[in-house]
Amino acid sequence: MKHKIKILISNTFKPSFNLALEEVLLNHVNSGREENILRLWINTKSAIVAFHEKVYEVIDVDYCLLNDIEINRRITGGGAVYHDEGNLNWSFFFKRCIFEKFNLIELYKYFSEIIISALRKINITAKFYEPNWIGIDGKKISGMAGYIKNNSLLIHGTLLINANLENLKKVCKLHWKYPPTVNISSYKSIEVKEMMEKIIEEVKEKFDPIKINKINNNLEGNLLKEATELEKNKYRTISWIFKE
Repeated sequence: MKHKIKILISNTFKPSFNLALEEVLLNHVNSGREENILRLWINTKSAIVAFHEKVYEVIDVDYCLLNDIEINRRITGGGAVYHDEGNLNWSFFFKRCIFEKFNLIELYKYFSEIIISALRKINITAKFYEPNWIGIDGKKISGMAGYIKNNSLLIHGTLLINANLENLKKVCKLHWKYPPTVNISSYKSIEVKEMMEKIIEEVKEKFDPIKINKINNNLEGNLLKEATELEKNKYRTISWIFKE
């Protein structure tokens, strides 16, 4: 039996709102108000730190300020990442009961295979590397992080298509600790929108899509209101972004 899934394509590029919406969607799946979800979204230039990280230890704050790169924090672990319009973010929100026997690395592997299969559609061979990244010939194109609640889980990741890798290296102080990064466009001429379509194709083959929405104009129920309020009260506050 194919599991039902809703596909959401965000049409806002605002990092603070996009991060707030991630948390709201996870909570809605957790409470049973939403089905399983694939969300595809893009941020403007931004440095996103993990929940546990200290901004000044992992991000070059001065460089971000000088280059209009927004700094923010997500609810998941992993390491600091750089986003821009050449990077596609993908997020899977699922009912936890479907994957109750999976540990976190197994979840990363499961959802990474969807992205890897989508890449195969454009003749790119990529593979999953433990614990949480996808690469081509040992070079990183995607990093993942996760959050598990009582009844729901979130696995999300980046996908470097045509991102500014010089910015990435300058923004993320600890980039040297991780595998070298590379854009998919170094192997295949492709735009973010086309890659988005390939991921949607793969998800439609693997799951039972309920609907495909372009948001935020079509956010249902209280999603837009809740995300907007959470953005204001949490994701735009200094206490959250620079928390110790």
